[in-house]
Amino acid sequence: MRRPEAPATAHESGLMSAGEPSVTMEAEQLQRLLDALPALISYIDSDERYGVVNRAYERWFGEDSGSVVGRQVREVIGDAAYAAVKPHIAAVLAGRPQDFESRLSYRNGRRRHVRIQYIPHLGASGDVRGFFVLVSDVSEQKRAEDARRFLADASAALDPAQGRDAGFRRVAALAVTSVADLCAVHTLEPDGSVHARVVAHADPAKAELAARLARLGGPLPEPGTRTSLLHEVLHGGHGRLLPDLADPALAGADHLAALRELGCRSAVIVPIRGDGCVLAALTLASAEVDRACDAADLAFAEELSQRIEVALQRVRLYDIARDAESEARRRFLAEQEARRAAERAAQRMAGLQRITAALADALTSEAVAQVVVDIGVAAAGAYAGTIVVTAGDGLQCLKEVGYGRGTVERFRQMPLDAALPLTDALRTGAPVWLRSREECSARYPRIASAVLSGATVSLCCVPLVVQERPIGVLGLSFAEPRPFDQEEREFLVAVSRQCAQALERARLHEERAAFVERERRVALENARLYREAHEADRRKDEFIAMLSHELRNPLAPITTGLELLQMSAQMSAGERVDRDDGQILATLERQVKTIVRLVDDLLDVSRITRGKIELKRERLDVASVVETAVESVRPLLVQRGHDLVLSVDPGVFVHGDRVRLEQVVVNLLNNAIKYTNPGGRVSLACTAVDGDARIRVTDTGVGISADLLPRVFEPFMQARRTLDRSQGGLGIGLTLVKRLAELHGGRVEALSGGPGEGTAISVWLPLAGAPSAPAEAPAPPAPGAAPPRPRTRPLHVLLVDDNVDAADGLRRVLQLHGHAVSMAHDGPAALEAARASKPDLVLLDIGLPGMDGYEVVRRLRAEPELTRAYIAALSGYGQDQDRRRSREAGFDAHLTKPVATEQLLSLLAEAAPRG
Repeated sequence: MRRPEAPATAHESGLMSAGEPSVTMEAEQLQRLLDALPALISYIDSDERYGVVNRAYERWFGEDSGSVVGRQVREVIGDAAYAAVKPHIAAVLAGRPQDFESRLSYRNGRRRHVRIQYIPHLGASGDVRGFFVLVSDVSEQKRAEDARRFLADASAALDPAQGRDAGFRRVAALAVTSVADLCAVHTLEPDGSVHARVVAHADPAKAELAARLARLGGPLPEPGTRTSLLHEVLHGGHGRLLPDLADPALAGADHLAALRELGCRSAVIVPIRGDGCVLAALTLASAEVDRACDAADLAFAEELSQRIEVALQRVRLYDIARDAESEARRRFLAEQEARRAAERAAQRMAGLQRITAALADALTSEAVAQVVVDIGVAAAGAYAGTIVVTAGDGLQCLKEVGYGRGTVERFRQMPLDAALPLTDALRTGAPVWLRSREECSARYPRIASAVLSGATVSLCCVPLVVQERPIGVLGLSFAEPRPFDQEEREFLVAVSRQCAQALERARLHEERAAFVERERRVALENARLYREAHEADRRKDEFIAMLSHELRNPLAPITTGLELLQMSAQMSAGERVDRDDGQILATLERQVKTIVRLVDDLLDVSRITRGKIELKRERLDVASVVETAVESVRPLLVQRGHDLVLSVDPGVFVHGDRVRLEQVVVNLLNNAIKYTNPGGRVSLACTAVDGDARIRVTDTGVGISADLLPRVFEPFMQARRTLDRSQGGLGIGLTLVKRLAELHGGRVEALSGGPGEGTAISVWLPLAGAPSAPAEAPAPPAPGAAPPRPRTRPLHVLLVDDNVDAADGLRRVLQLHGHAVSMAHDGPAALEAARASKPDLVLLDIGLPGMDGYEVVRRLRAEPELTRAYIAALSGYGQDQDRRRSREAGFDAHLTKPVATEQLLSLLAEAAPRG
């Protein structure tokens, strides 16, 4: 990430005040902000003393940041670091901003590569009073840059014309200037002794001690004695990582003891191979205090050793080319052959360098395979090539070029036990060289025709090995016989090594990326599940509240009607003359049916969800189903004042359950009626369309918003509920419609232009192919009782409720107790009735359409003539917050529906003294 550039100067009028740093935030907040930053941030005055430091100084120098304030720069960072920054301090105190990078050795022995910015603090008169400091640690970045630059420089420094030892010296000199404090190259001599070819140290003062290391060596230890790590590597061992040279387990090794004397703290030792054996051992050691060599350093050293190995090949190839040129002086034909050999060697080397450079940017297995196949095939002179990798119990083609489609498909997946050159190379870990068709036919007689199809005359399969573990195979096909001489084999093995290491690096990168992606997906999934659980919980709570409200609404007139019938039973025949018990029983029947419908809908949803519902199918005319459903909802249609438009084609038959299909149509009509404002239009059309019977119910109602439309068939899903509950319902009607339609093999669809644009819901049911027939019927109401006489003086009561049945029942109860009752069914009518009759008691429903009860009570309390009126709230909502809100609005009492007679009489007794 690129750091924003610092301002050139800080003036006293803005950033500085009274000679000290200042910002618009309070000093304590500023200090917390500075302490949170990883970089060193401080203010140093003109005497080079710290005035302000952040907490990063504690992490860098191991002492409390407060103890740094007041001390001089030289004392805090040490003489060596101070000597490097002193010229820049002088420049910033002269008023010139400084922005520079430097590798500093601090007082505590730690070395860091840092980027430093000094910003002068100018006083009002332009004099420099001090400067601000921002120090960022860029050691890792510089280390990576130095490593890349060093590898490139090392490759260039290994000039074949200079010889092997000269190349070692140049590489060592480069290494101690950028990537290591010590670099040494040891070889094993024919007599068994270890010889230090090159030893270089970054500190010239330690050259004499380094020379002592160069003289160390001696023959191999006797069998059974402790073998040094250097001997192990020189005798074919793997690279060794030594993160702590002070480890007591390493105390017996002379080579490592010398490294400790040179001040080195950690090291890596890797073999330099060639000609099928170890030619030398490369040691890179570090004296850094706060950073030990790690696996990345080991990988870097191994890559350097491979480049040296390639360079040694170049040296050998150069020698061959030079010998060929001298021989060419005597023989013209030999000269041409030598020239061709040199050109091939140069091409291979160039190809290997191109592969190395391209692999540095390849981060995925596919990208690595693409680089090796595209560049390696051309560099090797092959016409086709492939890379296969292990996949479970077989091999899988990762990338190929040049082969026909049939060949690719045949060998895209291969079991490990197949008798193929590719699988043999993987199982044995050794290359397979097939120089001609004849050799291939002799070794693989059953597959020779398939393997050597088309232009293939010879081929090779080189295993891709990581830490002695084959992970895949590089296969190359040639259009002519190939001798696969030693040079070519070494080149192809070098390519395979580069490819194997790049594949392993890509695998690690992909695993890290996959892990990060998995973590991200898990986090997103957890967030989604949390949102869904939260939404389900919210909808559950809302459903329970709505269920309570929906059950209380019909229970109110039921309770009142039952009490009226009970009172009627207690009256004499003369008192009962003008009573209409039939109307009371009709009211009870309607409300009981409402409760039964709510409970049935809930049970149906549960049964369908658990698969417990069975359909009694028969051949049905949809017109008869529609007719019965319309009759069921006609009272609600009349009550809401809607127009119903029917368009039902005759002779549309389906094979279904009559009761359930009537339930579907009734729910669709109920929804349309409830969600359409009074005086609207509801249309029902039925027709046969493409093998289905389509029942479509359209209304001119409130419509459905675009965000709710996809979820309208989910259980308990409703648009935002209003206080008046004029629509009612639990949000399960459309869920029933959808699930019953699906049980019949049908489907549903909801369309709406948005809020206020109405809704159209369609149900498709498969047309019937053969006949059948059913039937069903309802039940009658029950008789009642008689009321008691009023216990308080007659009051004038104003009863306000949009539920006509509930209001009428309460009116009868009040009248039977000797009270005068006025009625209103909405807010404005209630206000007019109150002004006209000046009631002693107002029973006011909260959930009124248009103007709710809260607004009505506020306006009644504003009327001077109604200040003594006792006003009680009627509501299906009875939770603490509902009672608190009604009290705050101006109600004297809060009654929850249904209201019991005893509760009502108590309220009358309480209201009587005010009248």
